Amino acid sequence: MAKVVRLIINDQYVPLKTDKFIKGEVVPFDVYIKRYNDFVIIIEAGTLLNEGLYHKLLQQERIYIVNHDVKKLKSYFSHSTISLDEEKTNNLDPLSAALAIKEKSSAINEIEKRLFFVYSTVSELMGSIFESGNEKLPLDALSGCVNEIVNVLSYKSHVLPIILKILPDTYSTHNHSTNVAYFATILGIMLKMDNEELIDLSFSALLHDIGKLRIDESILEKSSSLDDDEFESIKHHSQMGCEILEHNGIENQTILKGIRHHHERLDGSGYPDGLRGKLIPQNARIIGVCDVFDALTTNRTFRENYTSFEALLLMKREMHMQLDEKLVDMFIQLHR
Repeated sequence: MAKVVRLIINDQYVPLKTDKFIKGEVVPFDVYIKRYNDFVIIIEAGTLLNEGLYHKLLQQERIYIVNHDVKKLKSYFSHSTISLDEEKTNNLDPLSAALAIKEKSSAINEIEKRLFFVYSTVSELMGSIFESGNEKLPLDALSGCVNEIVNVLSYKSHVLPIILKILPDTYSTHNHSTNVAYFATILGIMLKMDNEELIDLSFSALLHDIGKLRIDESILEKSSSLDDDEFESIKHHSQMGCEILEHNGIENQTILKGIRHHHERLDGSGYPDGLRGKLIPQNARIIGVCDVFDALTTNRTFRENYTSFEALLLMKREMHMQLDEKLVDMFIQLHR
């Protein structure tokens, strides 16, 4: 990504989705990200958007332009295959966008763009849920998102390399939730699960950390190691996630057990129930593997990320007594 060239504080900014940019064309306006309380330029006006810049742009959670560049934006989009009416629709609030996800996704032919559209729509919905702190969940929107995750990932084999290119490399709870849902669904497809089983798995994976709605934000965002009391607090999130879903009328035990037990480990060292081996439900074992992989391969405030190869090597060599080795091996196959 282009270096930060100057800082602008006192202006009006318009949020913009990253998947509307056109590879191989010059960007006629400055593009910003928000850093702490300021806005900084990451792409200068006049920059050619090559392949590398395009994929780095897709990794940004949210980007902005200044208000006076809106006319340039409309002119830029007029050269795109995406109409301005569609652009307005895609800038709906996260809940409305999620409710329209099937209609909008099915209109996108290119698999990479479709994968990213679904990813960004789901991630923004999850972000709005975690940001609001409201335990009353938008179940219709979540169900629509889960169905579309399953649909788009079933559309074509060998999608993991494409997905790894579009995922943000910085950790946030809502991106992590979406990443784990993508990874878990791919493993479910490899295991030849039927559609109903995939829906249950993807739903559990997407909401596996929903219990963190009840965890103090200062603990979740702590940049150093957690103390014993803080870690004990975190360990309750899987149980609390089940409680939240039950309060929302979810009774499906496959979904609930996938969430409750995703931190159980084969050797009994996990939580909350210390289950061992095959007593851990399959969906929980799948989510557990995907959870660990994503946690290792995203940047955290207290350490840099591992590469996919490094993460899988660590999981294979050092966690073989804790994680389902068959599932880890399947994950390794996906990277070949």
